[in-house]
Amino acid sequence: MYCVEVMRAEIDLQHHLISAADAAAASAATPALRQQWIDTSAELLQGLASLERVRYRLQTYMLPRIPALEPLALATAVRQGATDFEESRAVADRCAVECNPQQDQNAPPPACSASCGNDSALSRVSACYKPEWLPQ
Repeated sequence: MYCVEVMRAEIDLQHHLISAADAAAASAATPALRQQWIDTSAELLQGLASLERVRYRLQTYMLPRIPALEPLALATAVRQGATDFEESRAVADRCAVECNPQQDQNAPPPACSASCGNDSALSRVSACYKPEWLPQ
């Protein structure tokens, strides 16, 4: 249920990004810029389809097991998934700025490698995108 919540949150974010890309394409100043936004939207749609497949697999796996699980544990897993997702987004946003290769073309800043590589929430959330443990 943790990963189901992570996928739900990521899918919501993906929908928002697709809407923003579509709006940017509609208001693009040049045809080339419009095409770039259209291409970005197409990539986001492909990513969305992949996320929805993972969520479907997770839901299919969990559905028959839910009646046997403790409701409090399920609720805790859902809350933890939401919390970790928000934490991982904050870390990813911070690290995108901190580790921006445009800042230094030769090497990442020391703060980048120290604080962005070992985030436990990000690691837990990332494991949900390709759940190796989930049967095919």
